[in-house]
Amino acid sequence: MTLSPDGRTLTMQVVFSRPSSSPEPCERVADTMVEESASTVVIGVLVEEDICDRPWPWEEPTYSLLIGYQHPVELRLKAPLGDRAVVNTATEKPVAVTVQSG
Repeated sequence: MTLSPDGRTLTMQVVFSRPSSSPEPCERVADTMVEESASTVVIGVLVEEDICDRPWPWEEPTYSLLIGYQHPVELRLKAPLGDRAVVNTATEKPVAVTVQSG
């Protein structure tokens, strides 16, 4: 996960089965959540899956069922992250954050 130079945007990579340029995605980001407190920022991303008709493997030569494609998801913060910890709501564990060079 990366943090924008101004400290207000977290960008995470969600792995989908097709590239973002695909005309028929099989997943989409249905919702995001950001809950901020003085000491933590709890984040979550809800992905809706299987929204496409999946062909048999031999009918879709351009995509591999074993490859994942990263899709960036931006989460906006009300205040700069500062020294607060980022916690994944699904795992309830801290997330490593790298500051983007600006």
